[in-house]
Amino acid sequence: MGVDIDKKRVVAVCGDGGCGKTTLVEDMLFLTKKTTRKGSTDKGNTVMDFDNEEIERKNSLQLAVGNTQWKKNLIYFIDTPGYHNFIADALCGIRAADSIIMLIDAKDGAKAQSERLFGEAKKEQKPILFYLNGFDKEDVDVNTAINSIKTELTEKAFLLHLPIIEQNSITGYVDVLEQKAYSYEKGEIDIPSDVQDMLEEKYMELVEEISTYDDELMEKYLEGEELDKNTVTDILKQAVADASMYPVLLGSALKGVGSEQLLDAVVELLSPPKEEYDTDVALVFKTYNDPQLGKMSLLRVCSGKFSSDSNYFNVNKDQEERLGALQIMQGKNLTKTEEAAAGDIVAVAKLKVTQTGDTISVKGSDAVCDFVEMPLPFISYAVYGTSKGDEEKLGAAINKVIESDPSLKFERNDETKEFILTGMGAMHLEVTASKLKSKFGVEAILKLPKVAYKETIKGKTQSHGRYKKQTGGHGQFGDCIIEIEPLSRGGGFEFEDLIVGGAIPRQFIPSVEKGIKAAMEQGILAGYPMIDIKIKLVDGSYHPVDSSDLAFQMAGSIAFKDGVVKCKPILLEPIVEMEVYVPDENMGDVIGDLNSRRGRVLGMEPYEDKKGYQRIKALVPQAEILEYAPSLRSITGGKAFFKYQFSTYEEVPQQIAEKIIEESKQEKE
Repeated sequence: MGVDIDKKRVVAVCGDGGCGKTTLVEDMLFLTKKTTRKGSTDKGNTVMDFDNEEIERKNSLQLAVGNTQWKKNLIYFIDTPGYHNFIADALCGIRAADSIIMLIDAKDGAKAQSERLFGEAKKEQKPILFYLNGFDKEDVDVNTAINSIKTELTEKAFLLHLPIIEQNSITGYVDVLEQKAYSYEKGEIDIPSDVQDMLEEKYMELVEEISTYDDELMEKYLEGEELDKNTVTDILKQAVADASMYPVLLGSALKGVGSEQLLDAVVELLSPPKEEYDTDVALVFKTYNDPQLGKMSLLRVCSGKFSSDSNYFNVNKDQEERLGALQIMQGKNLTKTEEAAAGDIVAVAKLKVTQTGDTISVKGSDAVCDFVEMPLPFISYAVYGTSKGDEEKLGAAINKVIESDPSLKFERNDETKEFILTGMGAMHLEVTASKLKSKFGVEAILKLPKVAYKETIKGKTQSHGRYKKQTGGHGQFGDCIIEIEPLSRGGGFEFEDLIVGGAIPRQFIPSVEKGIKAAMEQGILAGYPMIDIKIKLVDGSYHPVDSSDLAFQMAGSIAFKDGVVKCKPILLEPIVEMEVYVPDENMGDVIGDLNSRRGRVLGMEPYEDKKGYQRIKALVPQAEILEYAPSLRSITGGKAFFKYQFSTYEEVPQQIAEKIIEESKQEKE
């Protein structure tokens, strides 16, 4: 790209959904003359939201990359989605970036997604600039806005600018360090009297904090000496680079004010890339898979240089990979480049073995870039085609979508015979289904997945099964007597052979067992498989000519079906063990909701990884949590999360069992 590494910045733009991230990036591209008009999400003409689904829904659903120049610096922007359903791309963007612009809505404050993304950026020790967006809205208070960041995210957030508001519009700002006021239209102006008191307060807060990072500066500050602005700025820059301080700027992306000051802060306060390895290394942090574009991989060059039409090596797959033309992405627009160096982001088409998260390097290199751990998907739908024979086409199309979205999971449930698509939320799966149709021409129907109910028995009995058929020539004859009894939960199936004296020849004993197992696949109540049953084969008879494997299978099946109805059959449901991670203030509501779902709370304890959170352990029927995720988000404002795993099977309460049995009968009819 021909720019020194010290003059590059790679910045992920993050924040809650709807806070104005794409609008801000569009404004900065327009301001720096990268575009001739400022795109609008409402009009569907932005550079960053180029996918048809994004245009239609007016929301970012995947990350996009743009670039611009500012004061001889090359800045890459990674515009990330803000809704929880698409958090995987936001996490990939944070990983690929060197620093973060975190947008906070000046009126609404920091929400759950900001908290999650800030935590991820902090964990990776990425420098962060906060940008309070929307000071043109009515009833916005700067103290309320900054306190939202301090309360919800970090106490180490400090205002660099104060807004100048006139008639509900932000017309300028006061630079806290310079203690000067500026109009966006007129340049430097007198400091408004209504801002003076706040300016003194915020200046003292900021300088006092900066002084803690330098003994000499602290001494000057305590003695009331005038502080050198360049020294203060240098120390502030170091504190930002160390992720110890988080400067806060402000503006209105929609009105196009504050972007110039933000760009200044990006080049003055955020760190340039660093060469991480001593050889050519790049991380594949995003894959697009589009029928027209084909497979397109985004590479962040971590070290060294990469050239077009050259052979490299996929370290993760231990295979050679040829890179074709290197291209710079501006949204969906591509521009060829012959070379990419550390700090650059380039796109490469049609990589054969490489997937998101892989490292590209030279042969013999053992450098592997760390990648983000994909969040655990937790809401599932069964996926059906619109006609028979669609399964193969559906599976192939979904696998292509998963290439570009590794937070999706697709598998077949052998018990219910359904194909299950699991993702980060209902909207995530709805968008996936929509993409399958629009991009790959495969229509998918989403349904709540079936619950893998089972049947068992509570009583015991003896039962006789005889199969006799005469068809001319050899007939069919099988005869057996069995005892049926329940096993403890989790016992599965046991078959005990108690035949003595050759009442049934040895070669036909397995045939009886096979027939019983086949009958158990279709339970007596609602057609669900039967479990936790013991069978004793106690007696029987045979015919020396007419007895056969098939005849004894049929006899075993008849004996079981006739006997099991006398053994008090019951319906069982899968129970899952859940761990729900909940803010302290939502504990009561969440426990109440679990109880309403027939859950049994086993205990709770403080969650060590997150201050102010509790971990609730509970056993809950799986049928009651098929749509738990949106309910939990609603109760806790999106702050809680959960995971679960299968635990055991338990008897379904009679009233609910009757309803399930009736629904099963209607389905068969």
